[in-house]
Amino acid sequence: MDQGNPLPTPYGEGSGFVPANERALSRAIARRDAGRRFWVWASMAWPTPGIRMMLSTVAIVSSAILLVGWRYSSIELSIISFVGLSVMYVPTNLAAWYSSMVARDRLSLRVEGHASKGSYPGSERILNTLRDRVVRERIRLFSAMLAAFSLNAIWSFNPGEVLTPSLLAAAVFCGAVCVLNSLILEGSMPMRTNEFTLLSLHAPTLHDSTLDSVLTDLLKAHLDPQTAGEWDEWLDSLEVTVRTGQTPVSAIEHVLQAIHLEHRGIIDQEGLRSEVRTVFKIAATDSLFDPESKFNISSLRALLAHTRAWGPGMFRLIDRLQESLAGEATSPHELWRLDLDLPPRCSEGQGDLFVMLHNHTSKDTTVEVDILAAQGEPAFQSLRIKAPSSNREASSGPQGVASLGRLLDRAVVLWIGLAWSDSEYGPHPVQVTLKGESGETLSSTIVQTTLSSGVNPESAAARMTDAAEAVRRIAIPLGE
Repeated sequence: MDQGNPLPTPYGEGSGFVPANERALSRAIARRDAGRRFWVWASMAWPTPGIRMMLSTVAIVSSAILLVGWRYSSIELSIISFVGLSVMYVPTNLAAWYSSMVARDRLSLRVEGHASKGSYPGSERILNTLRDRVVRERIRLFSAMLAAFSLNAIWSFNPGEVLTPSLLAAAVFCGAVCVLNSLILEGSMPMRTNEFTLLSLHAPTLHDSTLDSVLTDLLKAHLDPQTAGEWDEWLDSLEVTVRTGQTPVSAIEHVLQAIHLEHRGIIDQEGLRSEVRTVFKIAATDSLFDPESKFNISSLRALLAHTRAWGPGMFRLIDRLQESLAGEATSPHELWRLDLDLPPRCSEGQGDLFVMLHNHTSKDTTVEVDILAAQGEPAFQSLRIKAPSSNREASSGPQGVASLGRLLDRAVVLWIGLAWSDSEYGPHPVQVTLKGESGETLSSTIVQTTLSSGVNPESAAARMTDAAEAVRRIAIPLGE
């Protein structure tokens, strides 16, 4: 073959065919996302959620009254209620359908502006959750339509005393299906915000046991796959914007600590801006306070609020550490400071144990942390870790981000997942023992948690709802 006249390669580099197809696919993705935004808005626009719940209640009650044969029953009211429900369920079905397609686009496709996030933990769970919602939406729509057809058959054709009770019972059953699914679906509509669309669907699964940059690692573990990918790209872009002696991770850790102290009221907004300037150059500081930036101070506040709702125990440890800077929580003669947090109630047999250790001796030491959970799976865990020497902070003077950062940098912070069998209920003790290099016991603490199967403030479902609302309170004004 003549090397000077190579054969054309329609799918090769430089071909206009592939980019054209990618642009067409990108436009289709944009249309689906626009459809998702519209139908989610139509589904949640006030007062449509309340109307759907009211109609489902009226429909099942009026059908049940028809079934028992009360003289004042009205078949017309039941038919109108189910027809109205069928119409009201159309936007929610389209919202669920478009949301499922958009999530698949953002997590699975490899196209211009998109990268597959299948390697990130939680991708498959998000897609399965949305597929399950599509199924539930279709079930309640078809149930409402079937009930309307059943009642209309009674009203129009008078099927007789044998078939009429069966059709009425079918309408009552379909009404019950509508009510039960509405109780599950109406509590939350996923993908309502445009800033972090998939965040409300993500629940942390895999994470490191040791947190090096505490807030940064904790926040990253609670990001959905799409936002986690964008977060990694953003951190890479900060390499040349941080000041000398800083890395992107250490700079963001400092900013997150400042945001947390601002949340507690220890520093104000001007203090927050000053702390950002200490780790970022001027251009990066301006970008962090630019409302048009994907990751800015407002969005970092939202993400940290989301993380706080999921992992409140870690923030309780940080708050107690901040209080210890004033000399209130640590004895001057205490060589080891061991603090831990376990939710008072663990739902679905799972709980997060956070451990914070400070070595106030004069040398770095290798220690062992033993965790004994009664009837746990496993019942015993042992971690051998290196505890760097941490100088005790002086209690005088202002205690701000720098002091807190130094203590967190020298701390050993563990995030341990605990699990129990589904058959376990009631109070369960958890013992955390700190042992030295020779096996001697340096400290031991016992805490107790109550295992529960119901929804409580510390359950995964409640924390997911709280986290979504925490993001929406900050993210919605940004979108507006």
